[in-house]
Amino acid sequence: MTSSARSFVLVSALAVAGLGLVGCQSTQSPALQQASTASLSIDGAADALIVARSQIAATTAALRNLVDRPQDTAAQYKVVQAELAKLKENTAKIAAAADAVRAKGDAYLADWAKQVAVIPNADLREAALTRRGEVSAQLQTIFKSYQDVKAAYGPLETDLANIRAALGSDLSASGIDAVRPFVAQATNHAEPVKAALLKLAGEFRAVSTALQPAAK
Repeated sequence: MTSSARSFVLVSALAVAGLGLVGCQSTQSPALQQASTASLSIDGAADALIVARSQIAATTAALRNLVDRPQDTAAQYKVVQAELAKLKENTAKIAAAADAVRAKGDAYLADWAKQVAVIPNADLREAALTRRGEVSAQLQTIFKSYQDVKAAYGPLETDLANIRAALGSDLSASGIDAVRPFVAQATNHAEPVKAALLKLAGEFRAVSTALQPAAK
């Protein structure tokens, strides 16, 4: 998996970690505080998805500006390079921690199960297990949506790599003409990625809302 694609794992992993924190504290008085903390963490993950979505849009817009309205191509190409760098930087920052955070999230869920197992009252124990099962199901839905994001992102990532290589070696009028159909293809490939990111962000928001303490 490329570093860009792996980066999307972190967002899903952050949700697991946050939800695990709630589970670990579910029988203690600080539970409301932990729920609020987890909710904010998941909201932050959703924000990261929206930022990534916006950066994809900015990158494809810069590419279209270069190939559709070439004027000062050197300056336009610098904008393209800057947007590509931002996209790479945005994903690289979280890629390194993705596997570790996801593993930590799994550990939280496992610890939650251990704490539930020692609840003396059978009814409360059953209720806690049910709650953990609901959270687990929500996470599985999120992970499935993450897979959709990763699958959609692959073709776009390939497009951008090819375009970057082509423009980097030939910024002439002929070179720009040559990449024009590939920019159009990248723009088309970007749409399902943006849609998948928006869907996943919405699922994060829903989980975040579910974890917030009930209003009085």
